[in-house]
Amino acid sequence: MTELTTYHITPTQPQASLSFHFGRQGIGLEEAVESMPSDALFAALVAQAVYLDSRAFGDDGGPAFAQPFVHGRPPFALSSLFPRLGNLPLLPRPTLQLPQMEEGAHQQIGKGFKKLRYLSPALFADVCAGRPFEADPLIMQGGKVWLSIREAASLPKPWACMPDESPLAWQQRLKETPIWTIDEVPRVTIDRTSNASAYYEVGRVTYAAGAGLALLVQYTDVAAKKELEHLLTLLGESGLGGRRSSGYGACAWEPGPALQLELGTPGQRAVLLSRYLPSVTELEVLRSERASYQLVHVGGWVLSPGQIAQRRQRVMMVAEGSVLDVSAGPVYGQVIDVRPDYCKSMREHPIFKHGKGITHPVYRSGLALTLPIPDTEAR
Repeated sequence: MTELTTYHITPTQPQASLSFHFGRQGIGLEEAVESMPSDALFAALVAQAVYLDSRAFGDDGGPAFAQPFVHGRPPFALSSLFPRLGNLPLLPRPTLQLPQMEEGAHQQIGKGFKKLRYLSPALFADVCAGRPFEADPLIMQGGKVWLSIREAASLPKPWACMPDESPLAWQQRLKETPIWTIDEVPRVTIDRTSNASAYYEVGRVTYAAGAGLALLVQYTDVAAKKELEHLLTLLGESGLGGRRSSGYGACAWEPGPALQLELGTPGQRAVLLSRYLPSVTELEVLRSERASYQLVHVGGWVLSPGQIAQRRQRVMMVAEGSVLDVSAGPVYGQVIDVRPDYCKSMREHPIFKHGKGITHPVYRSGLALTLPIPDTEAR
């Protein structure tokens, strides 16, 4: 049985709600998504480590906190921040065939299979192990989330079945109740010179009461647990995600129940719970017939004190939920420096010429958090 340490991202006060701006590359401020990828979370932790001790740097000029990860000795592996419902972290849909369900369920879901993004832990384990579902799943969030009935029955208030509520009415209520909502908040900026106003909108994802985010961690050095938890505290105080000056991102954390998954007898495949950037020697994990994966372009901006904002180098990563061939051994991934580099630019940069735009490294983590799974497919 696979077991992972779990942290729940919660509101700072019981009556507050979690609101974030998790943007997407190439999309304006009006767009937001419901989760934060592992590479962005790692970058945020590195930034907090620099704020904590700006004098602690390694030989490459990067923060000392990041050095074990850069040099292949990571004390822990991080998942992406996934939505959470009560104590249930919602795990990414594996790029595997889903178990067959009753014919009536297929007709009811229809094209909804394409909308599926997250599974409850029990359904995630069933898909990875090639087991049929115990019962038809409870479909929430417009088809994006599937829960097993057994796990849904253990949810706390306000998601639990009320004493005067029939099971059918309870299931229908859960189907119609959003776990998170994404809306656009109107904003106005004033030009300091002309006093002219400009209207724009910022995307916001807000989690319902009893819901939030979950972080899964696999420790290889338990001595690093205290440092990670301290950085999570600082990150919650400074704000998670973008638009923190507008009040987004304030949060706290608390330990959750360890995630235990019965995935069956491990075979020669593994499923990702993080983004992954293979090293040159690991490319075979994607070329195998056992592999099934999705790729995502990762870009964005660099904001460094005393420097103008610049676009960091783009990189292509393997997305969460992808399945890798691990027949040659475990996969690790790598951390790369994505600071702006204008050496290949056709035109000379007016400030940085043909050099690097920033003097220090800008790390992006493609270190893999994987779970071993059997070789069998769902039938």
